[in-house]
Amino acid sequence: MLNFIQVRSPDLKATLKSELKEYVENVPYSCTITPGEAHTDTVNVAIQLLDYAGVDLAVAGTVLAYLSDVDTGLDITATAVTTETAIGTDGSLAVLTTNKVYLLNSEADGDIDIDVKYTTGAHDFFLVVILPSGKRVVSTKIEFTA
Repeated sequence: MLNFIQVRSPDLKATLKSELKEYVENVPYSCTITPGEAHTDTVNVAIQLLDYAGVDLAVAGTVLAYLSDVDTGLDITATAVTTETAIGTDGSLAVLTTNKVYLLNSEADGDIDIDVKYTTGAHDFFLVVILPSGKRVVSTKIEFTA
């Protein structure tokens, strides 16, 4: 990986390789987002954080997330959920903007699951996860039925 960099000290080169390997294996590089079935009030959304190799993260990871009304995920939702989104059984959640933006922490295996709640009729949301690199991953629709 570091062959293109001229490092004169073998110790420094070894340290850089070790640090880069740890970063690549321990920082969320991508994720999968799996919304549950359409429902009238609560939809569980499972998130699996992945490392650079596409393998489930083997340490706890942290990402930002927000709800969007559009499948491109370009905008934070204008329609707030009716009850605050909550953590399911995996990970933890901190509310950054009420009913819209969250800080998510995974368990030690990269798992997070949240319960999105909406009781005001039919509406679709999309969960957007912002990875440490700034890359956004957008879910398929989180569907609420009337």
